[in-house]
Amino acid sequence: MLITPLGSFMVLMIYLSIGTLLYVFYSQPSAILPEKMDKVFPHFISNEMPLFMRGFLLSAIVMASIDSPLGSLSSSFVTDIYRPWIRKAADERHYLWVSRVSVVVFGVILAVIAYFFSHFEKILWLAFKIGSVTYGSLLGVFLLGLLTQRKVNRANIGAMLGSALAMLVLLILSEKKIIPLGWTYLLVMGTALTFSIGWIFGKKDENQLREIADRAV
Repeated sequence: MLITPLGSFMVLMIYLSIGTLLYVFYSQPSAILPEKMDKVFPHFISNEMPLFMRGFLLSAIVMASIDSPLGSLSSSFVTDIYRPWIRKAADERHYLWVSRVSVVVFGVILAVIAYFFSHFEKILWLAFKIGSVTYGSLLGVFLLGLLTQRKVNRANIGAMLGSALAMLVLLILSEKKIIPLGWTYLLVMGTALTFSIGWIFGKKDENQLREIADRAV
């Protein structure tokens, strides 16, 4: 915590130094400024920066943005799927090796997904539409845990899956202009559907699980 302000100060000085150097560079009479001033740095990278420096910069940007998702995916896979379901009694060195392999596998998967979606226009809106299919399920389960006393049970899983499937069908119908429905409504409808199903069937499922536990005891 004590070193964090020093690191933040160093990063700030780097930003200020880049801005100052760009100002000095484009103050030359021969320098050509872009049409929009907020594009100065990208314009400098694409037109003035040496080719090998562009490669280093692109690599740094990619690594800085992709390391956290890859680490999270690998950790979740090993902790929540591989260790409890596939191989339980292995040593830590084995799990470390699996996590490293998972980073490579998930990296390839993300690269394929990125290449696939690169052929679409308005990728931001497409991401919002895809997210509207699953975000409602996540928010509905979150509200169940926050506002009710429902415990984790099979009804919650069924509610999430059913809601996501229903929102996917509605998204396809809206994209085909069969039902005039905006993607923002899918988030609200998915949340309400997940919450309702979890609330209605959750208590019954809890009672069944309690009876099973009592019989086991």
